[in-house]
This record gives sequence, structure tokens and C-alpha cells, in this order.
Amino acid sequence: MTYAFASPGWMAFMHGLVTERVRRFQTEAPDISWSLCEVFTDPPADLSPDGSPLAWHCIVRDGEVTFGEGERDDVDVKIVIDYEAVVPLGRYDTRGEPARQAELAAMAQALRDAGKMQVIGDRSKRDPRVGDFHDIIARVTA
Repeated sequence: MTYAFASPGWMAFMHGLVTERVRRFQTEAPDISWSLCEVFTDPPADLSPDGSPLAWHCIVRDGEVTFGEGERDDVDVKIVIDYEAVVPLGRYDTRGEPARQAELAAMAQALRDAGKMQVIGDRSKRDPRVGDFHDIIARVTA
């Protein structure tokens, strides 16, 4: 099954993915802690009839996951990005290949350079034990 980027189904998938991943680590790494918010500006009318940005946030503390729609500033990292610009990144499956990971990073850097993407905060605060979600999400993003 695939979901339109940032649609309600996509958000539900993200929530389940993060919750499941954190649950797996509750015994071996109960101290995992990180938080993230992504804001997608200028979304299509079928996802945001009034044109309001779409946003989601996730806060992981002491083995608990707080996940919701909406923008938050009290997170480790907040990414604000143009919806149309982010969709190709969201669909790009690196397949775990270093060359494709570098290409994805270059695509993201090009968006920052063009002023279409802003990263606020320190991305290094994300606990590496959680692993990467990107490719899993890319495979379900229509």
C-alpha cells in the first residue's frame, strides 16, 4: 500500500513506524530521546483546502512516543520545506546504497541552497540507535 506524501494515511504510517521502532528498543535502550517536527509549506488543495502548511511532530522520551499533527518549536530538529520540493526526496529510496545516500543528501542540500528547505536545530541529537526511517517511508510514499 502507498500513501500520498503527508496525507492522513501517510501520517498514520509514520506514527506506527516510530512507535514500533521505539518499542523494540525499550528494554535495551530505554534512554532513547529525540524529537523532530516537519512542516510542509504550500501543500496541494486536496490535502489542505485552505492552503495551511501540513506538519507533524514526534517526541521520544523515556520510551514513550508523542506523535501528532501540527507544528512545534520545542524539538531538537525542525525542518520547514516546500511541499512540491520535498515530494521527490520523500519518494527517493536509497536502498541503503552509499552512492544513493550521497545523492539524496545532495538533493537536500540543493533545496537548502535554493531557500526551499530550512533545518533548525541540531540533527546530531537524534539517537543513532533508532536507525534510519527514510527508505521505509520512501517505499510507501506515492
